[in-house]
Parts: sequence; structure tokens; C-alpha cells
Amino acid sequence: MARRGMRLPYSWGTSLRRKGDGGMGSLEALALLAKEPSPGRVKTRLCPPLSHEEAARLCSGLLEDTAEELASLRGVRRFLFLDPPESVTRTCGAPFAGFEFLPQRGGDLGERMLSAASLLFRGGARRVVLAGADCPGLTAGRVRLAFRELRAGAGAVLGPAADGGYYLFGLTFPDVRLFEGIPWSTEAVLRETAARCRATGAPFSFLRRERDVDTFGDLLALRERLAAHPGPRCLRTRACLTSFFASGEAGEPARRG
Repeated sequence: MARRGMRLPYSWGTSLRRKGDGGMGSLEALALLAKEPSPGRVKTRLCPPLSHEEAARLCSGLLEDTAEELASLRGVRRFLFLDPPESVTRTCGAPFAGFEFLPQRGGDLGERMLSAASLLFRGGARRVVLAGADCPGLTAGRVRLAFRELRAGAGAVLGPAADGGYYLFGLTFPDVRLFEGIPWSTEAVLRETAARCRATGAPFSFLRRERDVDTFGDLLALRERLAAHPGPRCLRTRACLTSFFASGEAGEPARRG
């Protein structure tokens, strides 16, 4: 949960609206939550067959591709919440040019998401979309649809993930009940969160199901999808997959060294 007395590093108001925002620029915010792509800290369920260095490279590619894709959003302030907090000063590059960097705060995933949402709502946002950075199917169009649902009266919008979690959570209020006590990293996450949404009495909706990249099975599914379809673009992620599978056998990444 957001800490009391936390000083906001920005000022929310009409002066932040830009041409073409339609007056929405100071009312909608996207919070992209990600870990710094450090070997041994990210995507460890892919190791083996990937090395920790390869897993970190994939994580970096997913993050940069996601940020680049979401750069096309207009009328939405974009924030990148990073873990660990000190990584805020180490993250840079063209894909993140339109993002404001903030540290993640809190213990488990629920506390960190609630903290990010609460900070943005306290800053003046009326609608907030939280998203992870490991779902290639997360497009700018999908985020726009989430905000449309919220503007149309939904209190919450969920983007279901194939593993039983969700890749996107749109909100019009930061209710602690939607985050506290959720069995994170289990197939019950989406089901339990939907039940909590019902308990609040607010209407909610679902977007199309997508697949995060957490396991080797997910990686194989992504490889098949990208081979069959031109989208999503995710050029860095595609390059990683090409490298991993360049000389592998039986569907496994090539062994090195």
C-alpha cells in the first residue's frame, strides 16, 4: 500500500494536457511494472534450458518491446515502476523516452500493484491501467480498449492470462480488497480477483486472453505464434528467439559452450 506522506514526484493537472489528448491527458495513467533484467533475478523458470544470461536478455527484449509498443498511446501518462527501486537510475534507452520512472514499493506483487495504483490515483488520475512487461500480446490497442471500458462505466477491467493470472488490470478506484490476500503465482489469481470485483459491487469486464512468457512451454508457444503471424512486432523478442533456437534440436534452444 502507498506510504502516507509520500511526496509525489510530479504535478497532475491541466497544464500536462497535450495537443490531441482530447482533455484526457491528466485523467488516465498506465503503470507498467517490471523487474530490472538482471541475470539470476528474472525469468528463472526458463533456466534451464536457457542460461540466466539468456533469460535476462529475453526479459530485457520483452520489456523494451512492450514500452515501444505502448509509446503510441496518446492522452495517457505512462509510468514505469521498477524493481529493485535503485534500478530507476540505471534504466534508459529510446523505448522508455515517453515514460516517467518510479520505484516499486511494497512486499508481494499485490502490495506493489496497489502502491503504484494508489500513487497515481492520489496524483489525480481517474482511470489507471496496470500491466506487466512479459506479455507480447499486450498492445496499445488493448490498453486503449481497457480505458474505453473504464470510461463506459466499468469499475475494473481484467486481461486474462493463460496461466490463470492476468496481464492487465484496469481500475477506477484503488480498493485494497482487490490485491490483499490473493494467492499470487497460482492459477487461482484471476478467479479470486474476479470474485473480489464482484464483492465490491462495481461492474467489471474481461479483455481477450493472452499468454505471458514464464515457462519453456510459453516460449515454444510464442515461437509458434510469431512464426505464423506478422504481429506483434516485438523485434527484440523475435531476435532473442531466433538466437535461442538457431541450432537447437528437439525444440530446445541451442546449447552453448
